[in-house]
Amino acid sequence: MDLNGKLNDEEQLVKNSFDEYCEKNYVPYYEQYLEKRIFPGKIMKDLSEMLLPSTISLNKKEKVDDVMLGILSEEMGKYEFPLPVFLSIHFSKLLPYINNENVREEYIKRYLAGDSIICGAYTEPGHGSDAYHITTEAHRSGNNYILSGEKAFVSNPGLSDVFMVSAKTDKGISIMMVDRAMKGIEPYEIENMAYMFKGEFGGVRMNNVKVPDTYLVGEENRGFKLLMDILSIQRVHVGLYAIGIAESALDEAIEYAKMRKAFGEPISKFEAVSFRLAEDKAKIESIRAIAYKALAMENCGMDNSIESAAVKGYGCEVAFNAVSDALQTLGAAGYSKTSSIERKFRISRGFLLGDGTPDIQKLIISRKLFGKEFSP
Repeated sequence: MDLNGKLNDEEQLVKNSFDEYCEKNYVPYYEQYLEKRIFPGKIMKDLSEMLLPSTISLNKKEKVDDVMLGILSEEMGKYEFPLPVFLSIHFSKLLPYINNENVREEYIKRYLAGDSIICGAYTEPGHGSDAYHITTEAHRSGNNYILSGEKAFVSNPGLSDVFMVSAKTDKGISIMMVDRAMKGIEPYEIENMAYMFKGEFGGVRMNNVKVPDTYLVGEENRGFKLLMDILSIQRVHVGLYAIGIAESALDEAIEYAKMRKAFGEPISKFEAVSFRLAEDKAKIESIRAIAYKALAMENCGMDNSIESAAVKGYGCEVAFNAVSDALQTLGAAGYSKTSSIERKFRISRGFLLGDGTPDIQKLIISRKLFGKEFSP
């Protein structure tokens, strides 16, 4: 993608292929998926050749093209593509950091075959944004870790085959991959306001789970930095997904405003309607520009912590407000359960909570600007 937003040939091809797949194989069945509340697992299989290979590097020394991935994140938002797929794509970035070669190759192979839903289990009942002071522990026992604790407010615990879990080890935080088949794993469900698929939200309890040390991700006791690095760029993709939802909501609101009449004129003729949506569009475009700048910086190995925090914090607020304005444009029709905007409203509200709230993002930015000594 160049500075004017034009996609190169490869990017355009991937985007077109994904859009074609969604229009043919996802959109026509979306309402059925929602009605049954059952996640269509075949989607991961469908994407195994077309998309998944471009979302993961085969080893940690190689880099994923995050601009390309960002284009897909935005498109996924426009189509309300299932979050289990979206998040699996981004948590798969941890797979190349598995130290054991055999385990690493096995789980990357499963992912690329579309056989793995991956979730990140970092948040705890008493520790949300404070990801360092957790209580989940993993103690060494021979060639295994004995893992115990609970993670809460986790996306996709009931659907996931693989959990990336943060735990306190001897002298710090370590990340370990936990297979759902391991004894002592107990996922549970919590219904939230954007509940779509059974098992999509909840937590996981771990009761003396025996995790082989070959399942360690990154270095022992140094997992916190790896986790923060992965989450930092993931926040940009979350922001783009939210922006994609907002763009689709605005498109629907614009078409409705041109069609709906009041006092003998389309309501788009009234500044209270059109100016509000125009302002939302301007803000969305500004966030898109920052987002793709952050992704380009990631590709170049540059520090993009300010840009990433801005996209996640301010960008998700912009997206939610745009969806809210779109709903306001439709009025009672938008508030109805039959409206896609009502659903987009509930989904986009959640992005102000997960992966770091706007307040946490402001803290990140302020510490970069002033240094920790002069920051809150």
